This record gives sequence, C-alpha cells and structure tokens, in this order.
Amino acid sequence: MSTVISIEDLWFKYLASSEWVLKNINFKMKEGETVVIMGPSGCGKSTLLYVLVGMIPHVIRGELRGKVNVLGMNVEEVRPEILSRHIGFVFQNPELQVIMPTILEELVFGLENLNLNREEIERRVTEVLDFIGFRGREFEDPHALSSGEKQVLAIASVLALRPKILVLDEPTSMLDHVGTSKILGLVEKLKRETNLSLLVVEHRIEWIAEHADRVIVMKDGEFVREGTPKEIFNDKKLIQKTGVRPPQVSEIFYKVAERRPQLIKSGIPVTMSEALNLISEAGLNTNTLFHLVPVEGGSEKPCEDVLISVKDLWFRYRKDSPWVLKNINLDICRREFVAIIGHSGAGKTTLVKHFNGLLKPVRGNVIVAGRDTRRVPTSMLARVVGMVMQNPEAQFFASTIYEEMSFSLKRIGLKKEEIESRIREAFEIVDLVKPLDISPHLLSFGEKHRLAIASVLVLKPQVLVLDEPFSGLDYKRSLQLLLALRRFVEDGGTVVLVAHDLQLISEVADKVVVLENGTIKRIGAMREVLSDAEWLKTQGFTPLQSVLLAREVGLKSLVKTGEISEALVNALKS
Repeated sequence: MSTVISIEDLWFKYLASSEWVLKNINFKMKEGETVVIMGPSGCGKSTLLYVLVGMIPHVIRGELRGKVNVLGMNVEEVRPEILSRHIGFVFQNPELQVIMPTILEELVFGLENLNLNREEIERRVTEVLDFIGFRGREFEDPHALSSGEKQVLAIASVLALRPKILVLDEPTSMLDHVGTSKILGLVEKLKRETNLSLLVVEHRIEWIAEHADRVIVMKDGEFVREGTPKEIFNDKKLIQKTGVRPPQVSEIFYKVAERRPQLIKSGIPVTMSEALNLISEAGLNTNTLFHLVPVEGGSEKPCEDVLISVKDLWFRYRKDSPWVLKNINLDICRREFVAIIGHSGAGKTTLVKHFNGLLKPVRGNVIVAGRDTRRVPTSMLARVVGMVMQNPEAQFFASTIYEEMSFSLKRIGLKKEEIESRIREAFEIVDLVKPLDISPHLLSFGEKHRLAIASVLVLKPQVLVLDEPFSGLDYKRSLQLLLALRRFVEDGGTVVLVAHDLQLISEVADKVVVLENGTIKRIGAMREVLSDAEWLKTQGFTPLQSVLLAREVGLKSLVKTGEISEALVNALKS
C-alpha cells in the first residue's frame, strides 16, 4: 500500500506563543488505513489535523518546522482549497458546517467549486445520497435536521468531492446516542465499501477497539505510543499516564489481572468477544456469580427533604409553537445526584432552566426550596440553584478570569480574603491552573467549561445543575469532575446532571430520569435503569459494555466495572 500522509520532525507553535503545541511528530499513514488519534484535552490533536488540511500555516499563523506531505503535496506550498480536493475535513460541531437552504444545494456547493459538468455533479450527488440513505430528502432544510443528521450530511458533502483521505475531528462528541450511531455506522460502511484512508480523533473507545487498524496516543504535543488497539489498551501504565479511557471490558480485566494474573494468558481483552472467550476458557462457574458480590444502590434512596418539586409542568416557547414539556412531575431531594438523559430535542435543557427561574411554567408549578419560581426573582433563585450551561462562553462577560470569578461574590459583600479563598478552592475542585489576569476567552473549550463550573461553585449553591459538562473534557478530567460533584453531594448538596455519557453517569448517579419528546419516559434508581439493556435499546440508547458483559455471565443487576471485576475474581475462588 502506498503512503498517503508523511510527517517528519514536525514542530508547531501558534503566533505570539512561546510554547510548542506539536513536538517532534513523525508519522506515516498507508492507503486504506483507519487510524485513530487519542489523548487528553489540549494535547494537540486538533492542531495536528489543522496542519494536515493546510489550515496551518495558510489560515492559522504560527511557526512550523519539519516536513508534512499529503499525497505527495507539501502542505506549506499548497493552498487549503487545493488540498481539500484530496483530503476532506469534518469539524467537531455539525452546526458550523451547514450553510445552504436545502440538502441538495449543500451537496452541490462543493462540487460546483470544482468546475465539474452538470452530468458529473448529478452522478456524484445521487451516489452520495444513496450511500447515506437521504434519497428523497433532497429539498429538506438541512438546518431542521437533527445534530446527527447534520453531521452525516457534512460527511456526505465531503465524500461527494471524492477525497482519498477523510479526516474527522471528534465527529460524535456533540451528538446523542442516535446521532452517534448514525455517524459510526457511516464510518464503518466507508471502511467496508471504499478504500478511503480514515484519520479520526474519537473518544468512543469500544468502537475504536473494534474498528481501528492503528491507535496513536498523544500527550503534551507528542506521540507517546502507537500500535493496534490490543497493544495500546494492554498497556495499563500508558492508560493511567495519559488519562485515556480504556474499553470497559479492559477496565474490568485490569482489576482481574491484578488479583488473578494466571487468568490473563493472551492479554487483556479489548472487545466483548475477547472477554467472553476468556471467561469461557477460564471455566468460570457463572451460575454462582450473582451471589459473589454485594450489590449496593439497587433501589432509589428514600427522600427525606424535597428541594425541587415539579408538578404538572407544561411549557412552550410561544403560544403558537408545540409544547416542549408536557405534564412533567418530578421530585429532586437534598443530597441526591440526579442524571437526566434523553436524545436531542427531548426537552432536557428546557426542563433544568425551570429550576433556577430562567424559564417559568406555562402551566403547573416548580417549587425550589419551598418557593414558587413564578413568584421569586431569578437572581434570588440563583443563590440556591447554580447552573452551568452547555455553551460555557455564553456565561462569560468579564474581561479577566478574576473578574469573572469575583463578580457575584463582591455583590453579596464578601471580603477580598474570602473571595480569593473561594476561588482557590473552586479551581482545585475543577483542576484549573491559569493566571487570573487573562481573558476567559483565551482558554481552550475544556478549560472554559471548567471555569464556568468554578464560577458557580464559588457561590456555594444548594443545588448544582450542569448541562453536558463533559464536552471538551478528557476522561481523566471528567472523572475528577465527577468525584468533585460526588463530594458536593456528600457534603449536603444536590446535583442535577444532563449528560449523554452513560458510563460516567453510572459511576455517580443515584437516580436517572429519561426524557422523550418532552415527557418523562422513565424514572428509577441508576442501577435499575442502566442495567435494563433491552429497554435502553428500544429507546435508541447504546447500553454500557459492562452491562452487556454482565448479562452474558448472569450478573443482570450489575453495572459498574469495579463490581463486575469483583464478581469475576470471587468466582475464581469458588
């Protein structure tokens, strides 16, 4: 196979920066290969992709050293508009990539810029519409599509150009389970039916373990390891050092290997089939597994103090628009960790905006700490319910981090020493170390999210509401944030978390609320909801790999990797 990408001794730093973002990168990619790049937030993954597609150095300025060739073209000498005919790039945010009024025009736009004749354009559009299953939808408004469908369309518009390399920058990070399934299914189809070379920055680890030919792990701007998924995820020290998330089956067997190393003869499993084969070969008595591990948190905790009570809530944004929330009834208790899940458009964000008075019920009531939100100013409710929105930049208004953090504290009359103490404490919780005199807008997306959380924590609210707080955070920092939130609950606080990541939810949530089309589809203890794999599938969710493995070996009520590891270790004793 021929080499499609060649990088030699690549270094790069942004204009006016003294720090190298990329350091001594050397890499070759073969035709038809699927390569996944992983690494913690801010390690340089996106910057590397910008170099490959020519945005660096032609659009984004800085100092570049080394040699980067794409299909024999030097990226420093060839403009991005020429490179784009050969290497397609799909951004992380699908909302930024749709510009035309119809799906047909979206697909035609790039082709017209190639000066192709009408017959060729029609042939390519028909081909790509069939490939993505959009035939018959040519005249729909792409802005009305779901996020997942927009991302599918963005990939299709690039595929229509017939590039030899497709680069995807975290294509599923802003999508729900349905959207993610669409995108990963499309990528799998590309891998099966074309000889396209795929370079993907992705964090869906179970998918990576099944489909990547090669995995590259980055940290601090460098390649620290590359190999097959099996090689990468068998290196536990590397996983711990870089903070990369392993597949759940690997995480389960890391702990088994520590206490029963004789079981792991052919390495740590990285896929479900490998895990089941290993268990079968070990001859475990799976009929007795259920009795070998204590199960905690099997039912909802008794509620002694209702902090937020939602009664018969109906809401719509305009009188002539459809209802967004319909007959919602929900109690949230003090010292409770509640996760709200649902697909895009289910009404999750609209619901939690009622908790601090940003939205008021059209019908029904929302009672917060004994107060009807209709009759209490939002400014007063904000002292009880702190909220971190999905887009952190929407919350920033000050010119420096210190001003951002201290503004509300000054308004409630705190002294300078107390203000600085609270800022330090909040920064420690979210693991943020930045000069206080710089603008919040200079931070990375993940850092902005942590700053937004810290700016709410300094007020010491009774309830903390977080809407998709894991966007832009790597696995290690996501776990750190979860531990901080768990401590907040243990200290008497209440957390309401809107999120798509079921694995992270499984580690901390007491209760799960499932929304669908503005109604509550299900409420239950975390274990009860997340262990019901069949029901989750019928609702369009992807069940946890840990749950699927547990079901296969007779542990239907177990969810967390740690408890499943314990059960397997105990089974070896019997």
